[in-house]
Amino acid sequence: MSKDTDVEQATKPESGVVQVEPAIPEESPTTVSSTTTVIAVTNGEKPVEVTPATVATPVTPATAELVQPATTIAGIELATPTATATSTGSSKANMDPALINFKVLYVLTQLCGLTMIVLVGTWIGQHFGGLGGSSNPKLEFNWHPLFMTIGFIYLYGNSILIYRGFRTTRKKTLKLTHAGIHIAAFILTVIALKTVFDSHNLASPPIPNMYSLHSWLGLSAVIVFSLQYVAGFVAFLAPGVRENYRIALMPLHIYFGLFGFVLAIASALMGLTEKAIFAVTNPPYSSLPTAGVLANVIGVLYVVFGALVVYLATEPAYKRKPIPEDTALLNSSSVNE
Repeated sequence: MSKDTDVEQATKPESGVVQVEPAIPEESPTTVSSTTTVIAVTNGEKPVEVTPATVATPVTPATAELVQPATTIAGIELATPTATATSTGSSKANMDPALINFKVLYVLTQLCGLTMIVLVGTWIGQHFGGLGGSSNPKLEFNWHPLFMTIGFIYLYGNSILIYRGFRTTRKKTLKLTHAGIHIAAFILTVIALKTVFDSHNLASPPIPNMYSLHSWLGLSAVIVFSLQYVAGFVAFLAPGVRENYRIALMPLHIYFGLFGFVLAIASALMGLTEKAIFAVTNPPYSSLPTAGVLANVIGVLYVVFGALVVYLATEPAYKRKPIPEDTALLNSSSVNE
């Protein structure tokens, strides 16, 4: 028999040859099967039927938990909750390490600031006679370091950290709180300035004003603080300001806010040293009495508090992400453009 005849017999459905049709794959929730039948034709021999090979393709099961995509508005990623609620213990275990570090440092900053205020009150109460009115210029002066510490250092620093310390609060509420803390700090600063000028002018004989480096830097810090407040109020709280102007002014607002705060810390250190040199005389400051040691400790706390505030305010990992509640605020700003 010729080769061509063999091929013809192999292709015809004769009784001796079983024609195998492709099998229909059965439906399966996990695999998809496909069958291929191959018939080999040899010279002068019957066709050889090859066992079909079944290839199972796994189907990826649906995940039990869907992850919601992050929402972005105007190029800003908003913090969105996960699809399923987690228990309190698991949320603490999965907390961002950067956020844990921020909370620890934030609490440390508050403890440092409160200790600083208590020590200043103890210093002027035990070693300088406490507080008084204009009838006693020396005691009236003691309001100056106390109010400057509370308003121009502690409240000023907390106003800077308000956005990062309360990251789950709405942006509009934080703006109003930021402005309110600044107002309180400004009022205490004005009272502190009045007491120091009164203590100089009402003294007998009068003490000259504005001659020391401490007074120059202190007044400069107050001026920077005041201008910063006015510019920030107009740009970020007053209605009708275009959003692109606010975005352009934000880096300047942040820079001069930190600059004024650092200037206030430097001025406070100079004033503390000046007070210790002039007032700690029996025994003298050079012998390092208790009043001198306490003054030095307060100065160290000024530096530590200032360093922590600047670090927490400038570290990118601690930056607050906008929350979904800020969406309305962002949309209203876009409408005003």
